Amino acid sequence: MVALFARATILATGGAGQLYLRTTNPMVTTGDGMAIAFRAGAELEDMEFVQFHPTSLYSPAAPPFLLSESMRGEGAVLLNTNKKRFMDGYHPMAALAPRDIVSRAIISEMVKTGSSHVYLGLRHMGKEFVKKRFPRIYATCLQYDIDISDDLIPVSPAAHYMMGGVATNLNGETTIKGLYAAGEVACTGVHGANRLASNSLLEGLVFGARAGSHALKTTINPNGVMKYNSETSTIKDTEEIRRTMRKLMWERAGIIRCAESLGKAKEKLISWKKITEENYFTRNELELKNMITVASIIVEAALARKGSIGAHYRSDFKERGREWQQHSRYNKNKLSFLPENPKPVYSNECQSA
Repeated sequence: MVALFARATILATGGAGQLYLRTTNPMVTTGDGMAIAFRAGAELEDMEFVQFHPTSLYSPAAPPFLLSESMRGEGAVLLNTNKKRFMDGYHPMAALAPRDIVSRAIISEMVKTGSSHVYLGLRHMGKEFVKKRFPRIYATCLQYDIDISDDLIPVSPAAHYMMGGVATNLNGETTIKGLYAAGEVACTGVHGANRLASNSLLEGLVFGARAGSHALKTTINPNGVMKYNSETSTIKDTEEIRRTMRKLMWERAGIIRCAESLGKAKEKLISWKKITEENYFTRNELELKNMITVASIIVEAALARKGSIGAHYRSDFKERGREWQQHSRYNKNKLSFLPENPKPVYSNECQSA
């Protein structure tokens, strides 16, 4: 192996949706940047806040394709598998309630009916209107033999966006000098405990530009190129462990959490701890190492926040909790809550871990 040293490094590796069994994210979102930063000594922030989109396509033949909230905005309704409307019983805004509330309501209905999905219905809106208003969704679903203008669409929540990530300031600087992060890998503070859709554009474009501009001014002197020798290990049953971990996170650290479920997730993740301590050569093994690392941090942060706010919902602590206005911070040494204050601005004296 060869290590290349630079004056500055920018992490732009995306989120960690693949930690969950169902996700709208592409296959590459395995939390790699977060895990890399954590191992380097950077602090991660608000890792318990994972947003789940309430309506992704549920079909054995199709990926969890996202079905836009604009469909419900236009009048689409949610029905359980008994074809009964249910959102009125969960929130005054019914199907237009915030994402986290709709996701929890759908999960509750799935449990009540013993089903793996609910339905989204648009057929009362007229065939031509639906085709014209949602052409891409119409065409995509048609590939999987679902005509959204005539059929009830099977849907289920899916992991969608990480509000937490590598802690940064307004210039994209992490707590390690010379290391920057932008986009979903970062926690810039623009989301809080929940996310409005357009804020991800802000997080990528604005903070991406700021990080790039500031990184050009970094004064760290690179140490050139050096050979890096390290023994590598192998993991037996990589794909089996990966699937088991994703199922574990979905069932135990997903949309509805409690101390018992999170404790079971933590126990299982600890049994894989050795995987996070070894070096690997193949992409699949490295991804699994990173996924277990980030999953463990999410579970620890979710256990520590004894309250429910935004996308983090504890069925055993339904009130906001005393830390509701505080950010969680996690590094190699401990997890702590920052007192309520503006996002910190790090100086050039920020030391490398």
